Amino acid sequence: MTTDRTRTERQADDGTAGATGGVDRRKFIAAGASLGTAAGIAALGLDPEAAMAAGGATMPRIVGAPAIEPLVLDGPMAKWKQPLSLDFVQGANARYSFANWQSGSDDSVYYNLNLPAFFKSKAVIPPGGISVLERAIRPDLLDVAFKAHDGGVAPPLKTYLVGPRQVQAMMMAHKGKVVFETYPGMNPTNIHATMSTAKTTASLLAAMLWEEGKLDLDKPVPTYVPELKGTAWDAVTMTHAMNMASGLDIEETFENLVNPDSWIAKFFTAAFEGKGDWRQLNKEAKPIPGERPGQHFRYSSAITMVLVLAVENISGLPWDEYFNQRVWSKIGARNPCLICLTPDGTPLGAGLLNVTPEDWLRYALLYTPSWRAVAERQVISDRLLKRIQTLGDPKAYAGTTEEGYGTRWFGVRPDYNTAQWDHAFHDGALFKHGNMGQGIYVDPARDFAGVYFGLAPNQEDLSGIDHAPGHLRAAAKILAGG
Repeated sequence: MTTDRTRTERQADDGTAGATGGVDRRKFIAAGASLGTAAGIAALGLDPEAAMAAGGATMPRIVGAPAIEPLVLDGPMAKWKQPLSLDFVQGANARYSFANWQSGSDDSVYYNLNLPAFFKSKAVIPPGGISVLERAIRPDLLDVAFKAHDGGVAPPLKTYLVGPRQVQAMMMAHKGKVVFETYPGMNPTNIHATMSTAKTTASLLAAMLWEEGKLDLDKPVPTYVPELKGTAWDAVTMTHAMNMASGLDIEETFENLVNPDSWIAKFFTAAFEGKGDWRQLNKEAKPIPGERPGQHFRYSSAITMVLVLAVENISGLPWDEYFNQRVWSKIGARNPCLICLTPDGTPLGAGLLNVTPEDWLRYALLYTPSWRAVAERQVISDRLLKRIQTLGDPKAYAGTTEEGYGTRWFGVRPDYNTAQWDHAFHDGALFKHGNMGQGIYVDPARDFAGVYFGLAPNQEDLSGIDHAPGHLRAAAKILAGG
């Protein structure tokens, strides 16, 4: 069997890299007929007339260039594809703060596209072989709509993509092929902050250690994070932590995220800016009176950072090294994954991975039956995927803040949360949302994966409801025939 990686090596030898599933970049530009050609040229920063002037009507051979076929969408976010003025960049740098980053302003867009410039960071370097994702673009998916939670109809995808949610990129794959690809507010080769969609990587690594018998999900958290012994975490098991049902008063909602006096805002300013000690704050976390661990899903990045520490302690490796060893080096990534660090050097696996849209889609494909499109060997075993899909407790999901979010996003109530995934369905589909409009949706039964990046203020009165999760689920059903 010829793998994608060996196919890439063969293409590098004969100069046809990027041709799989459509056209290589040279033909893509010269033909001028593929969907989104103009957007592809602009996004890649190419000037075909200048390139062709010196040598006639042919383009130079570029080995390893991506064969992209983005759909063209004109909207206000398109300005971010162009170079920014020195005055703006210098001003944004001077204005950086956690509060300004969360504001949803133009500065926020710049920060999310350049976050490693504002944090200590480490680069997770892929080993070299690139998995070539085939394209089979479905323009009709722009018309996808679904029934909204209030009984109306959510705007079609093409309207959503250029609306107040300020979507910057969206990609979908079905049966291992890219079927939808658009970049309304960034270039295909830009990196973007994943925000909390990265939490799925923290739970995946912990679940891998469980599968190997190195982590017992029924053990208390301090078994693997000794610094928390003698604290309220003694009553919290690893299952509780995986499912964000700690019973501790550390909940993270969109409302308290922007409240500087909330526990979680103080946690973030400590973990992100060094104003305080995030580890000490975790030690001081208090139980919620009358609530048992496991009883109620209460979202918190602080819990994910505890999983990061557990993975480091069990593996004996820095979290980023273990992530590269087990995941990033396996997917044929084209670009490094840049991971921001806390002031004390701990990888922020709770949210601050920075990747290109296509590489993030490669990661999402690991959860589908078409994992062979990106990996030579199965990274997430069937048993492991089943454990991730079923770890959650529907009773703990009921009546939660996140349940309300999910119902508005999908138009229907999701069934539960599980293993750091905010919303799960009984058909096996999983969704993880990220701050300011990021998302990752995997639907193994329908062999579908989708990702998107955006910059939306967290207040719905400013940015509207995030309908992308519902669009992705509706698209998966259309592609799979139900």
